[in-house]
Amino acid sequence: MGKCFTLFTFFLQALLCSSQVAVSKEPRHRNVFENNVVRVLDVRVPPKDTSQFHKHETPSVFIVLNPAKTGSEVITEEIKATALSKDATISFEGFYTTPRIHRVWNEDTAEFHVMDIEMFNKKPHSIGAPIQQKGFKFLFDEKPVRVYRLMLEQGRNIHIQRPTPFLFIGLTDALGSISVNKKSFSKKGDFLFIPGRQKIEVINTKPQPFSFAVLEFK
Repeated sequence: MGKCFTLFTFFLQALLCSSQVAVSKEPRHRNVFENNVVRVLDVRVPPKDTSQFHKHETPSVFIVLNPAKTGSEVITEEIKATALSKDATISFEGFYTTPRIHRVWNEDTAEFHVMDIEMFNKKPHSIGAPIQQKGFKFLFDEKPVRVYRLMLEQGRNIHIQRPTPFLFIGLTDALGSISVNKKSFSKKGDFLFIPGRQKIEVINTKPQPFSFAVLEFK
């Protein structure tokens, strides 16, 4: 009986692994932007819904925009996790040795909303010291990316120009005018990719602070 059960489990796992899809092809992981640096997946799992089995194998930053009570069934995963929970909302996983194959379900009454940012650079390089401007909180520094949380106070603008590409993602719903290089940010999950060496202007004319996740790519 024990051997039969073990064989059944083995074949079941093999079947599940063969039926999984790349995370970018999973229907609830919507590809909203992609270039040679980064792919941005807007992940939405409705209440009481379950994703397909899918595979994460590219270094990724995960940004939780609407938390919910969720569960996960994992088929394969790195023995030693690479997740760094440096922030309640923003974390990194490398998937350097083993991909994660899993599916996720939402047990809550609210939608589970996450941004999954995959990074393609296989030969990252040093990018110098972190940004020191007021409002930038340095979160973590990993092989392909450096990540900050930017809290921009009301009526304030900032200017940046560095050789590295950036991705700005809104973490706040806005009631007034927030812009990054003239692109308006009005809700959580709004984003803008900015190539390296471009001038960056971030403006907040609303009466409250506005929060961004800022990814600086290596």
